[in-house]
Amino acid sequence: MNWGARITISFIVFAMIIFTMVFISMNQDINLVSDDYYKQEIAYEEQIQRLRNTESLQQSPEITIDRNAQQVIVSFPKELRDQIKDGYILLFRPSDSRLDKRYELALNEEGVQKVSIRGQVKGLWKAKLYWQGYNIEYYQEKILNY
Repeated sequence: MNWGARITISFIVFAMIIFTMVFISMNQDINLVSDDYYKQEIAYEEQIQRLRNTESLQQSPEITIDRNAQQVIVSFPKELRDQIKDGYILLFRPSDSRLDKRYELALNEEGVQKVSIRGQVKGLWKAKLYWQGYNIEYYQEKILNY
């Protein structure tokens, strides 16, 4: 085999590798953190204010995970329970927005809400807690690994 044939074969093999990589990369599922990312970016100053409001509280809610019962537990301190007018918990999956779950805030008499994570994909999640009390909005989040 002469050197011209070797160069041609090398070029064809290189081109096949490049086309294969392009084909694979074009078929990858790309998930944005949020579908309305730009809209949320514009409203980020409001989010910062919610975080400041939460930091100003003497006691903030606790977000924990009970691996045995497969539940995320949100518990509010007594002084905040009566103030809550509206809110929700968002279980946010950074790698796949289709797995996100939203639950309306419905505390029991002890100020606790348990959210089942049974059957959820294991890995990195964020529990995002939004609530409003006395016309002040609050936000808290916690990274969960289960």
